[in-house]
Amino acid sequence: MPHSFLVIDDSKLHHQMYRLIFSRGALAGSTVHYATNGREGYGLLAAHPELTLVLLDLNMPEMNGLEVLERRRAEGLHPHIPIVLVTTEGSAEDEARGRSAGAWEYLRKPFQPADVEHLVMRALAKAEPIA
Repeated sequence: MPHSFLVIDDSKLHHQMYRLIFSRGALAGSTVHYATNGREGYGLLAAHPELTLVLLDLNMPEMNGLEVLERRRAEGLHPHIPIVLVTTEGSAEDEARGRSAGAWEYLRKPFQPADVEHLVMRALAKAEPIA
């Protein structure tokens, strides 16, 4: 079954890294959508209920990652899609804020490709078919 992912990150360098990660191994052949700010990313999240996982940067223009999570929760948008908050913010308080806003997992930058692959595989293992 092909998978569909959404990357919301304002860094073109991170987009390139994600392209590499999603082009190999068990993830090859997946569909990946990219957004460069939170507002654009929220629109893609709303348009794609088939998403398997979202990788969401915290610090972005127009709408930051916490705002995306809070709006999603307020609107009840696709609660079955796990969202990983990816950020340079490393304090326990920052992580708690992200999780309380609805992040499924939290990944600190800089990360290794294997870190992303591991999170994606965990999300795929937990995924349940949409009824």
